[in-house]
Amino acid sequence: MSAGVLAGPRVAPGSEARAEAAPGSRGRSRARQRRLSSVGGVVVLIGCLVFLTPVIVMVVTALQPNANVVANGPAAFPTSLTLSNFPAAWSTGALGGYYLNSIMINLVKVPTGVVIASLAAYPLSIFRFRGRKLVLVALLVGLGVPQVITLYPLLQLSRVMDLSGSVWVLFLPYLAFGFPFQILVMRGAFTNVPREIIESARIDGATERRIWAKICMPMVLPSLASLAVLDAVAGWNEFVIALTLINGQSSETLPLGINNLVGEFGTNFAQLSAGTLICVVPMVLLFFIARRYLTRGVAAGAVKG
Repeated sequence: MSAGVLAGPRVAPGSEARAEAAPGSRGRSRARQRRLSSVGGVVVLIGCLVFLTPVIVMVVTALQPNANVVANGPAAFPTSLTLSNFPAAWSTGALGGYYLNSIMINLVKVPTGVVIASLAAYPLSIFRFRGRKLVLVALLVGLGVPQVITLYPLLQLSRVMDLSGSVWVLFLPYLAFGFPFQILVMRGAFTNVPREIIESARIDGATERRIWAKICMPMVLPSLASLAVLDAVAGWNEFVIALTLINGQSSETLPLGINNLVGEFGTNFAQLSAGTLICVVPMVLLFFIARRYLTRGVAAGAVKG
């Protein structure tokens, strides 16, 4: 038997040193990860405080008499608290009618926009046809079109169609501005649907409309829910287009109604803050109800191109 075999397996030079150093390097890596996570937590906390500061000031202002706000400023510590600003803002601003207008336009616009966007996104993700990339480029261009440059053409169209006195003049512009983002997100969501399921349904004789309605739509439900929430919030908070197209106070939406609380010669800032809180509460509740769909749905729709 040779001496090499009796000596046993050879050990590479430096391997023992690397093995001894491995636990120490893992410890340093964990410490570095903990430091990074701590720094990230601090940055997130600072960002949350920056974004929440206006909300905190608005809540504090709404909960104190307007005389205190005028005397001490909105950011000062309140010396007395009251809830009277909320019913006063509701009655002074006549917010009930504006609430109804915003609810009506959203109840019709949101499901219509999501369904039409999914119908447009389905062929863009499932089929391969000439001009498909051109359509995608047009959608990307549509995302970058500022609303401001479309206000004058929209105003002229509303006058030609004799809709400027109705809240429904907002229906088509809201749909049009929401389509590019909705279609791109739904296209990504449909792209994630396994092709084997679609091919099996086609072999079984299912039509494309049935595949879209019975197979694809249930599988992209998180994306549908997230888009519905985002579209509802966008329509609920929209101000510029509504201010331009609506010329009757009875047809104004809630943001315009809140703007009516701003006086020409003086403003009750406590009532204005209370009215703003009344306006944002429904959307905050909607976000909390659908929060588990938002990140999952948009991320699922944006992963694949």
